[in-house]
Amino acid sequence: MEPQPETTLVELIRYNNWANRQVFTACLELTPDQLAASAPGAYGSIHRTLGHITAAEADYVGRITGDGPQPPFRWEDGPAVADIAAFAELVAEALLDVVQRISPTELVHEQENGQFIDYQARHLFMQAINHGIEHRTNVTTILNSLGLPTPEVDGWGYLFSHPDRFALKEGSL
Repeated sequence: MEPQPETTLVELIRYNNWANRQVFTACLELTPDQLAASAPGAYGSIHRTLGHITAAEADYVGRITGDGPQPPFRWEDGPAVADIAAFAELVAEALLDVVQRISPTELVHEQENGQFIDYQARHLFMQAINHGIEHRTNVTTILNSLGLPTPEVDGWGYLFSHPDRFALKEGSL
């Protein structure tokens, strides 16, 4: 396939990958008790949520390409956050590669409950972005409830972390 031109969708996946890195970095030095913490309305513990984000994004890549990244560990063994973070980097590279190579309107073919369904790949890109935001918010909410610093993972945080990508000029705000 021909590589696709840089698009807003590609930038949103770059943002998603950056935001995941920020959250992992904030969590790498947490204690086991802190990693086990949760909050009402959150998906689960910090540890479980980080694994969930990463496994889901690997699954999205696999749904589009037919062969997603596989972790070098077994999820049921409760891998360390550092191991999940390392796998998340591989997943991020794969997700960025896919969004740069695959047309957003390319059809994804799946079988669900005995029925075949087709839908455009852009749905999974949109799902990756939305899902990541939702669950990173779960993690930052838990960190905040523990009185711990939270990474700034919104669009403004991304802008100020990548001023050259957005032609940000000092004193312009």
